[in-house]
Amino acid sequence: MTRDPLRYVPHVLVTSVGYVVFAYAALPDLLTARLDIGLSSFGLLMSAPLLAFVVVQRPASRWVGRHTTTRVLFAGGLAHLALGLSVDLSASFPVVLALRGLWGLTGGLLLTVGATHISRLSEGANATRQQGVYGGLLTMGGMLGFLLAPTLVREYGWLALHAPGTLLSVPAIAVAGLHLSDRRTAPTETTTARGGVVLHPVVVLASVCYVAIIGSYITLSTFVTAYFADLGVVARLNVVVLASATAGRIVGGETSWRIALSDRRLIAGSTAAAALGFGAMAATGSSAALVVLPFVVMLAVSVPFGAVYNLAAGATDAEGTAIATIVAAGNVAALVLPPVTGTIRETTGSYGGAFLVLGALNAVAAVATYYTIRRKT
Repeated sequence: MTRDPLRYVPHVLVTSVGYVVFAYAALPDLLTARLDIGLSSFGLLMSAPLLAFVVVQRPASRWVGRHTTTRVLFAGGLAHLALGLSVDLSASFPVVLALRGLWGLTGGLLLTVGATHISRLSEGANATRQQGVYGGLLTMGGMLGFLLAPTLVREYGWLALHAPGTLLSVPAIAVAGLHLSDRRTAPTETTTARGGVVLHPVVVLASVCYVAIIGSYITLSTFVTAYFADLGVVARLNVVVLASATAGRIVGGETSWRIALSDRRLIAGSTAAAALGFGAMAATGSSAALVVLPFVVMLAVSVPFGAVYNLAAGATDAEGTAIATIVAAGNVAALVLPPVTGTIRETTGSYGGAFLVLGALNAVAAVATYYTIRRKT
């Protein structure tokens, strides 16, 4: 494994981003009480950064087409550091919502540019491997948020909640700052128009798959604490669920690299398993199954993360625009699904309807990917 520190700048930054995105998800009861909101508003609060993730994709694709990803990560990292530390400054729901959305512009920028950075420094199966590790560290950051958030708020107050995760970005910002003149992450000449990238069949396929896996991941991460509370489970299983996501993304990347499994086959198999898992969660009445299945589906939707990114990046010679496209598509779904899930839960008293929606999305992704595999053979 190379010791080039520039290769790991996005990995460190995305860990910090994951922490800030999901720290609130560990505190549904405390946060709804503090802000005097219900579960629907809580879902909206979790979705606020994701709207910004979508909005920032157009400028992100333009910036990585003009500048080195190292420079963009450096500037975005500084903005992330400043805005991440500001999130806990208010107890007003509208203000917190606005701050979360503003921070989301930097979080979405770092997510997309980081993946583009990896695609410029890695190729082939190794790129899928690195994208898988990258995605795993995003969820590991969320897992750290789940682990630390309750203790931080209880012992030190709300102002201490996001600071540890945000400060994780400092070493990566420093390394990027020392490599601003490095041209290895510069954009290459592209012959493909933006419209040709967005509507490229492989990019469209990757977008459909990313909608399914990231929508499922965000929704499960947002409501896992409340879900287990409804089941009467008081153990910290929310952390274990995110650990499953972390392991799944890393294992998916390693599997592709070690046994030369194609990105499409990895995606098709994983999303099919997720669809079956969500269907079982909606249909079963077994308490044991309802406790175990979230781990299964989180693992299933996490395994193809790196493969989806690599599939999109390799479709054209404009990898930055391709990755921005799938991130925008996926985060539109991730923006909508948490509030919808909260509304379904409040209206019906269960999460069954939401599980059916997530299962259907993964089934569409599996069928579409399998169809393209059959067309190629």
